Amino acid sequence: MPFAQAHTKVSFPRKKGPFMTSSQSTLEATLSSIESQGSSALSGHSSKSGHFAGLMHGDSAAMLKKLPDDVFNVAVTSPPYFWIRDYGYDEQLGHEESVDAYIDALMGVFDEVKRTLHPEGVFFLNIGDTYYSGNGQPHGSDPKCSSRNFLRTKVRPVDVSGWDIPKKSMIGIPWKVAFAMQERGWTLRSSIIWNRGNAFVEPTARDRPYRQYEFVFMFSKSRFYSFDRSKLVEEDVWNIPIERNRRAKHNAAFPTELVRRCVEVASPPNGHVLDPFVGSGTTILTALKHHRNVVGIDMSDNYIDYVQGEVEGEGFESVSWEDIESRLKAPSPLWESWAGNRVNFRKPGTKKKKE
Repeated sequence: MPFAQAHTKVSFPRKKGPFMTSSQSTLEATLSSIESQGSSALSGHSSKSGHFAGLMHGDSAAMLKKLPDDVFNVAVTSPPYFWIRDYGYDEQLGHEESVDAYIDALMGVFDEVKRTLHPEGVFFLNIGDTYYSGNGQPHGSDPKCSSRNFLRTKVRPVDVSGWDIPKKSMIGIPWKVAFAMQERGWTLRSSIIWNRGNAFVEPTARDRPYRQYEFVFMFSKSRFYSFDRSKLVEEDVWNIPIERNRRAKHNAAFPTELVRRCVEVASPPNGHVLDPFVGSGTTILTALKHHRNVVGIDMSDNYIDYVQGEVEGEGFESVSWEDIESRLKAPSPLWESWAGNRVNFRKPGTKKKKE
């Protein structure tokens, strides 16, 4: 259902400067490029009902630096996995030379996510693992997932021998990332199992089970945070099938239901949601549908164009980025009365407060 009827088409100006990795030297160059572009990488949209969406086109760590402190109730994201897909641009996150470099790049983004989260905010991180092959470049093709065929044209670090773990091993990337987050002060509250059910069959997995689940780690900015348990559908095993967004050419899109659960347990209506790797825009569209405001970031021209078209198709009109920033700094008017606000928590054995 459209959020409003009238809308104005606004397209992103295309810039040729690269938005690369989160290494220090590249990040400084990226920030300099962003400054020279002004607001061309930023797009604001608002509905007649008052909800808003912000789109940021560029490197996630650099773009996050443009956002204010302590404003988002919840962040929900799934970053590019380590050497699983190729999104079509050079030096993309996920194509680092080592696992350590990949984790460092993620931490550069997640440090900024933490800064922008509300003091009682929650971060849901979906991340998958990678196998160490060590047997050289694969051959043949993957008819089920064309986006993985790039590994037949590039030699990935995981295909090169010499690692200190046996060949054919799972690397354990999700937990390596989780431990790195704890070292940076995040509180790991839950390791949710996302049981995908209809996940891809793996034609090369002849001597092990297919991978049917992934982790969704739930972090909080501090050990005291806000959370609405009444919105939980299941506990720490979430049975949600994969959705494939063929219009956006994205085989790894978030399911709408997964995003909805994260958004509703960790933010009040009219609260603020962040996705630093927004991809085909499931977080944007789901947050808006469920009466939240949202900011999404991505490096891909195609994804940003697609998401912008979808938002405008829902009747959202163009507004200035200054307007988006100003409205981000105002909390939801329902924040204080929201059941998930920790000031409204009731200790076990105590009676509910009278109105």
